[in-house]
Amino acid sequence: MKTGVIRNSGQKCWRGLVDFDLPEKHHQEAFEMWGKGKRFGFVKISDKKVYWYACVNEKSFESYREITDIFKDFDSLALKIIEATANDNIICNTISDLTSIPQWHSENLCLIGDAAHATTPNMGQGACQAIEDAYIIGKLLDNHQDFKTVFEKFQSIRRKKVDYIVNTSRSIGKVSQWEKGNSLRNFLMRLIPESIHQKMAKKIIELEM
Repeated sequence: MKTGVIRNSGQKCWRGLVDFDLPEKHHQEAFEMWGKGKRFGFVKISDKKVYWYACVNEKSFESYREITDIFKDFDSLALKIIEATANDNIICNTISDLTSIPQWHSENLCLIGDAAHATTPNMGQGACQAIEDAYIIGKLLDNHQDFKTVFEKFQSIRRKKVDYIVNTSRSIGKVSQWEKGNSLRNFLMRLIPESIHQKMAKKIIELEM
């Protein structure tokens, strides 16, 4: 079985978890701010807990001493969330994904989730697609006892969707971290019809079986 190659996206990402009282308008939504070569996002995950992430292009990473230095020109809410987070609750790593693997299975072994199709986190689909993998394999095992048949059908069913998510997520990450042409990018983003957003959401949400 051939393995995929880990691809560096060229971005560093801090992730944090903090007890924080968000303004009510942010209680039911995930929110992301884009700047020049950087972005900051957050979402409320329980009554008090807020998960946040902060990304910067890798080539600029070494020039900053503190996360707050990077995002000092962002909305003050971003800085407040970062400053309220204990250092022990922050991690930092490189954003990566995996090149396409020709075959996910061999004999009675089958890769699923990140082992088969690791994606960048820009669409929030990493764990989601692993769960869908497990669901599809479970449904196939209801009707077939032969692992080879199950694994071949599984890859045939799942390949198109996960390839779309890996490639689209990588593209979103690149566009969101532009260092030049941001005004043009933002203008073009506003022109995208709602129907396109709905079509993309449907493509992600719908199960293949």
